[in-house]
Amino acid sequence: MIDQISTEGTFFPVTEIDLPGTIDGGQSFRWHAIEGDGGSPDLVGYRGVVGRSVLEVRAAGGGLSVMAVSGEPADVGTIRSYLGLEDDLVGLRTKYANDPGLGPALYDYLGLRLLKQDPWECLCGFICSATSNVPRIKLNMGVLASNYGERIGPEPGDFAFPGPEAVAAAGEQAARDLAWGFRARYLEGAAIAVASGKFALEQLLDMSYEEARDALVTLDGIGPKIADCVLAFSFQKGEAFPVDRWVRRAMEEWYGASEKMSNDAIGQMARDRFGEDAAYAQQYLFHRQRLAARD
Repeated sequence: MIDQISTEGTFFPVTEIDLPGTIDGGQSFRWHAIEGDGGSPDLVGYRGVVGRSVLEVRAAGGGLSVMAVSGEPADVGTIRSYLGLEDDLVGLRTKYANDPGLGPALYDYLGLRLLKQDPWECLCGFICSATSNVPRIKLNMGVLASNYGERIGPEPGDFAFPGPEAVAAAGEQAARDLAWGFRARYLEGAAIAVASGKFALEQLLDMSYEEARDALVTLDGIGPKIADCVLAFSFQKGEAFPVDRWVRRAMEEWYGASEKMSNDAIGQMARDRFGEDAAYAQQYLFHRQRLAARD
């Protein structure tokens, strides 16, 4: 019998978890903060949709409490994997203790984990990310779900994400009407390719990192950075290393990357250094550099 997430809360023992950094730090875009009672601004947890399940996730003593609040039952193993709870962060800290950039980040930002999301929703989220920001991406993804997905709970965000068939049928203009802008064309193109079977998204799981990346960039509007984001945050390709301005600055500051190097060259430099830990290295370097800029 498959264990399912309880409606009263299933406890996951885990020594380290950074919920805001993991769930609301730019990997996924359909989790929303739960605030305290009486309008208190204190963060209590997050509410979001995984597959066809509406979940609430809260920190609890020595771990996490995950509650199924609406929609279909959620499998405990699926949610454990989704949240990256099986990943060995202690081992990473030990391995990179003397690394100039990653070492301090692993010690300063305990519990930041890589999500393992639904491939189609993750692909759409990062198509939407082109020349955008997290609040806008969350808005765009939310209205796409609420207009073309199925309602599975009472709250405004409680919608299953629409599959490629529904997005393809809606078409480019529908996405433009939802303020997706120039990205609407790329969304429609990806939806048609996946819905028709011309692009077998799930098969990327069985490919090497290089094969999967080469396949993704054949889709119109998918460049190396978006491809690496999808491979890191959905397909568990540890070699993926998305390079944005924050990661680029980190690689220049701590690893001697030249200002003249291309983003592709910086990504390869990171893969040469971190191997299959590159995706985790990217998230911690991104987190460290971005938060340092706020201080």
